[in-house]
Amino acid sequence: MPLYRFEIHDGVNDIAPTAKDLPDLDAARAQAMSLLADLLRWSPGSIWVGNDVRVEVMSAERLLLFQLFAFASVSAAGRQAGA
Repeated sequence: MPLYRFEIHDGVNDIAPTAKDLPDLDAARAQAMSLLADLLRWSPGSIWVGNDVRVEVMSAERLLLFQLFAFASVSAAGRQAGA
């Protein structure tokens, strides 16, 4: 099974990278989604203060395969309402 490396960024915390042997790229995608969902649960405020919230997935050779991002955009009406 190939090794995939996951680097997690929330702009606030120093999160240690992880690596996992997974059967294929689809499994790596599912793992990345799970990590991003966990990140948003653990640090929900990060997304609202403009931090770079993402999971980077790399090959065993550290070649970037893909990134998942989460971001929030507040409209003018939302800012007026205090969002």
